[in-house]
Amino acid sequence: MVNNIIGSSVVELSATLSQSQLRRLEQDEAHARYHAQSISEERPPVFRSSAHELTAVIMLTFGASLATSNQGAMLIAMPRMGESFGISGADLSWTISAFSLSSGAFVLLLASIADHIGRKRMVLVAYVWYAIWCLVSGFVKKDIVFDVFRGFQGLSGAAATPAAVGIIGATYVPGQRKNRAMATFSAGAPLGFIVGIICGGICTQFISWRAVLFFSTIEYSIFAILVWFSVPDDPHTDWTTMKKNLAKLDYFGALLATSGLVMFVFALTQSGAASKGWAEPYVIALLIVGIITFATFIFWESKAKNPLMPLYIWRYPGFALCMLVSACGFMNFLGVLNYYITLFFQDIRGASAILTTAYLVPQAICGVLVNIFAAFTLHVIPGRILMIIALTAFTASALLWALQPIDLIYWAMAFPAICLSVVGADLAYNVANMHTLSAVPPESQSSAAGIFNTIIQLTAAVGIAASTTVVQAAAKRSSHTGVRQLYDSYKAAFWFAVGISAVGLICSGFLTVGTQGHKAADTDEEKSKEAT
Repeated sequence: MVNNIIGSSVVELSATLSQSQLRRLEQDEAHARYHAQSISEERPPVFRSSAHELTAVIMLTFGASLATSNQGAMLIAMPRMGESFGISGADLSWTISAFSLSSGAFVLLLASIADHIGRKRMVLVAYVWYAIWCLVSGFVKKDIVFDVFRGFQGLSGAAATPAAVGIIGATYVPGQRKNRAMATFSAGAPLGFIVGIICGGICTQFISWRAVLFFSTIEYSIFAILVWFSVPDDPHTDWTTMKKNLAKLDYFGALLATSGLVMFVFALTQSGAASKGWAEPYVIALLIVGIITFATFIFWESKAKNPLMPLYIWRYPGFALCMLVSACGFMNFLGVLNYYITLFFQDIRGASAILTTAYLVPQAICGVLVNIFAAFTLHVIPGRILMIIALTAFTASALLWALQPIDLIYWAMAFPAICLSVVGADLAYNVANMHTLSAVPPESQSSAAGIFNTIIQLTAAVGIAASTTVVQAAAKRSSHTGVRQLYDSYKAAFWFAVGISAVGLICSGFLTVGTQGHKAADTDEEKSKEAT
């Protein structure tokens, strides 16, 4: 009798709903059954086929590659940009750090917005926004205006990455299939870098450094169209509720965080360029005010009703230490090594843009191989062991650069150093990313991913600023001139990288991150609920 009642109810419901509404109900039911499992190797029901799943994951992967492809292309083009704008030193570093700084400063706010307006919508907006500002930047003649527009480009990185991670994290339940999806996403960083350096090398060598920006416009315009058709739609949105939720976001916290970080990074950068260095009053003032403002942001987050950075996330077992270790590694990788090895090849070795591109290609190839390795070992090897390996690779890479003679052949020390650096970067990214996603429930995974990506981008900006100060101070102390003086100053930056990664290596020994993607790791989710 009960079955008859249910059956008649279904018939009545079917009669009152359209085909699209019925299809949505069926999809929601399948989605709920899939996520009721604690672990699964099945294809998520939101994908019609394996080809659809692969296409969607690849399109989201371009969110991870956005920042690295931009960085790779701009690093290769940087010497020509300096010549075009007539700038060098701290002024030139802003062409790179403006992107990282704006991306890091706004990623938490944009990640929170993505949780409310829909993650697919945010990815689409990010790709289109990036294409527009790359196009506009290509016509700029003044370096200060160019730096501002680079900051606008950085907003796209802040929007795309956490939203894309959130889609993958919320779509899959724990398991090896999720590990493979996340490893594919993580491979976007090295693949983006190789596309960036190849594009940057070819355009800079044979056309113009500005052509790099026009290529990015075409590239991400196409990706936006493909995202529209391949990535599953966002859940149904109640626009009235969404507007209310957006009005409750922590905009004051975003203002505090952004202003504090900008002042802090600006003070670090200008300390080397100012005539009196750290004795310059405005440098000290900006540094102190920046630190106080950011400390105020932390206090505000502990009191806000809808905090931009929920502090409970930092209470998750091992999360804070994992972020510290990651910060040390990526300050080494993005803030020092990738920035100065490009200058080392072009300014000291006299390599052309296209030859520098060839020198850096092994880094991306090794990155892809490392991500394949991670996809099949995250559920077997504890994250603590992988992090120790990552920080050891970071430290060894920086040490090889610091000890490298000025005229040594590429294959002796530069090649292994380049390969080791990306071993560290991709292992650390995979472990930290998976650990971050397991710390929070699905509805907050964009915000959690935002915290992790904030740390990556800000450590890159702080690393560039701090290493620029180190380089300029070392250049003043050097007894040499010309190329030899540059060599002495770049070595100082590499030794700075050794110190930073060594701190991370020591801390990695105390991590408690386990394996990801099998039943023994499912207790992480329970721990996250307890911590929450």
